[in-house]
Amino acid sequence: MGDDHSCNVEGMSTVRIKIDNGIIRELKEMRYVPQLKRNLISVGTLETLDLVISIRDGILKMNKGSMAVIKGSAGTISTT
Repeated sequence: MGDDHSCNVEGMSTVRIKIDNGIIRELKEMRYVPQLKRNLISVGTLETLDLVISIRDGILKMNKGSMAVIKGSAGTISTT
């Protein structure tokens, strides 16, 4: 955290995210940290799932092989 304090993880589970276009994505082994005000997704963890992450011109893309799995810009995330 920004104040150099650590937070306790109080649980782990699979989380389903419904994107604006109706597609549902599952993120496994998500950690529940009640002290955090926002939800965070670890890019390093996504890389362990064989996703290739790139950021160019303010656009974040996550690909698995030749398929774009997730893409978004500041404030929005969507799937293709």
